[in-house]
Amino acid sequence: MQYLARLLADPGREFHALDLVAAEQGGRAAAGRVTEAGPAFPDAGDAGEMLDARAKEAYRRRLTEIEDDLEEGRALGDQSRIGQATAERDFLVRELSRAVGLGGRDRRVGSAAERARASVTRAIRQAMTRIQVRHPRLGAHLERAVHTGTYCAYLPDTRVPVVWKQ
Repeated sequence: MQYLARLLADPGREFHALDLVAAEQGGRAAAGRVTEAGPAFPDAGDAGEMLDARAKEAYRRRLTEIEDDLEEGRALGDQSRIGQATAERDFLVRELSRAVGLGGRDRRVGSAAERARASVTRAIRQAMTRIQVRHPRLGAHLERAVHTGTYCAYLPDTRVPVVWKQ
């Protein structure tokens, strides 16, 4: 809820996930920056890209093959083949989207920024789910206006003014 409150307090501003985590941990700065208390996120590096270029190319080739399988399955009316190909395609698409971020940038395994991104995104989504249960209209608004990832922001529709009541 603290991450969500921080975003709502400053509409339109993007916050790096590391900065949101640092603020929650008592104001220590993000990775790479040192405060009087020491480094906020001592980053020992990372374990490299989630998928290397060869693996991504193999996934893409297999996706092309799966599309051919789907076409054949549809032409033959083979629901079992269609179901199996669809499941495999969905799995590969999830793996590729997990390994590649916006703009096609590779995500790295084990980096402080990636851990913060995953943690903050999960926490904000859980908070929004709890809000949705108690206040569906507010939950729907937040679902549209809150953006998560490496950078998180509350970006309400400027055509519809938002007035907060305490």
